[in-house]
Amino acid sequence: MTDQKRINLIEILVVIAVIGLIGTLAAVAVSSARANSRDAVRLSNVRQMQSALEDFFVARNAYPASTEVVALGFGLAGCLTTTGFQTGCDPTTEGVLVRAVPPAISTGLSGLSSCGGAANAYCYFPFGEDSSYVIQFELEHTISLAKLNKGLNCATPEGMTAGPCSIANE
Repeated sequence: MTDQKRINLIEILVVIAVIGLIGTLAAVAVSSARANSRDAVRLSNVRQMQSALEDFFVARNAYPASTEVVALGFGLAGCLTTTGFQTGCDPTTEGVLVRAVPPAISTGLSGLSSCGGAANAYCYFPFGEDSSYVIQFELEHTISLAKLNKGLNCATPEGMTAGPCSIANE
C-alpha cells in the first residue's frame, strides 16, 4: 500500500510541475502579445498623425509651424485643426483634422523619446520652412516587416525609418 501512495504522490507532483510550466509559458506569451499590441497602437497613432499632417499640408501648403519640438497629445498639441495645433477642440471648433491627438502609450518604454516636458512622447518638429517634419517615437520590440527597431524610430512625410530622427539627413 505504501508503494501505491508514493506513485500517486509522484504523479501528483509531476502534474503540478507540468501545470506550473504551462502557466509560466502562457504568462510569457500574454506579456509578449500585450507588448506587440501596444506597439501596433503606437504605429497606428503615428500613421494617424502622418495622415492628419498631410491633410494640413493640402489645406495650407505647409506643415504646422513650431519653433521647438512638440510633444503630440500633450499641452498645446491636444488637437490639430487647419490653423495648427491647439490645446483642445470643442464641438464648435472649425477645420478639425484630429479632435484628440493621441498621446504615446508609455507602458513598456524606456523614455528614449522625450520632448516638451513629456516622457515617452511622439515628438514632432517641422523644418525647411515648414515644408517637412519628423516625428520621433519609441517601440518596445523590433517590427521586422515594417523595418522598425526596438527603441527610437522616425516618421517623415516619406514614411517611417528605423533609428532616431535626424534633420540633417532630411
